Amino acid sequence: MLPELSELKRKRQAFDLTQIELAQKTGVSQSLIAKTEAGRIIPGYANAKKLFDFFESLHHESELRAHQLMAHKVLSARPDSTLKDATRAMEKNAVSQLPVIEEGKNIGTISEKLVLDKMNEVNDPTKAGKLIVRDVMGEAMPVIMGDSSFRAVSALLENNAGVLVARKGKIVGIITKSDLLNSMLKRK
Repeated sequence: MLPELSELKRKRQAFDLTQIELAQKTGVSQSLIAKTEAGRIIPGYANAKKLFDFFESLHHESELRAHQLMAHKVLSARPDSTLKDATRAMEKNAVSQLPVIEEGKNIGTISEKLVLDKMNEVNDPTKAGKLIVRDVMGEAMPVIMGDSSFRAVSALLENNAGVLVARKGKIVGIITKSDLLNSMLKRK
């Protein structure tokens, strides 16, 4: 289903295109574009589809990708670390969760929430601090490729504390909800 024809002018202007430029890029005549924008003519389905498919392709090209959103420094915890060490690392780096990495593999996640839950369970912070990350960690963060779209990243973050970014099987970045919010603030 195609968008409303009344959207044509708004979309063209949003991408800072003249009617002539749009005509050249789509193969639809400038005259037809002008008459359609003025509401004087309804183009055939094939021409309307060409126009809106072109805008859709521009939208996908301009969409942020995971490699543009990620933090390149991936802080992590080892599975044999104590909860005290993992908590200290989270506090020092002002993060609320860490992926648990073993021999380059993403095997779990340790978070402030998991640590607090364990502290409440054992009812002794000293004992909880001596526990091992492997025994407390939660599910591993999902791993995506660097060219994954903003939408894909955002959808994964609805149910995950973070998303790891991989290149050639190696983890090269991490994206959290905070990174998405920061990307919005940095964009014009």
